Amino acid sequence: MDDQQYCRLRVIGENLDLAGSPAGLRALASTLREGGAAVTVPMRNGSVRQERGDGALVIELRPAPTLYLRGSDSALEEVWAALEAVAGAIPEEGAAAPHRHVEPAGSRGLVVTLDSADPLAELGL
Repeated sequence: MDDQQYCRLRVIGENLDLAGSPAGLRALASTLREGGAAVTVPMRNGSVRQERGDGALVIELRPAPTLYLRGSDSALEEVWAALEAVAGAIPEEGAAAPHRHVEPAGSRGLVVTLDSADPLAELGL
């Protein structure tokens, strides 16, 4: 199983929550950064589809489920940086899981969360 598949998408109200182990979040960030004009990355329960172009960051939920990301590289950087920051965060006992919000104007919000319930996260992977 690819590292990216250690990530999963959850819908919590209006927000989308992309959760994964540190290794899964790092691998996903790397694949999205290095992807070409368009890339689709499998996850445990769906996929992430990123399309590079011009303009602001757009975050959508599409069927299958697919987390759809579109924007310029500078706009997509917000998502890539959130994935990397959460992957490098150290969980604190009794505190909420490390997470970052990505909330572009006029689009759905995305929360990137360290999945502490994931056995790989407990191993620091």
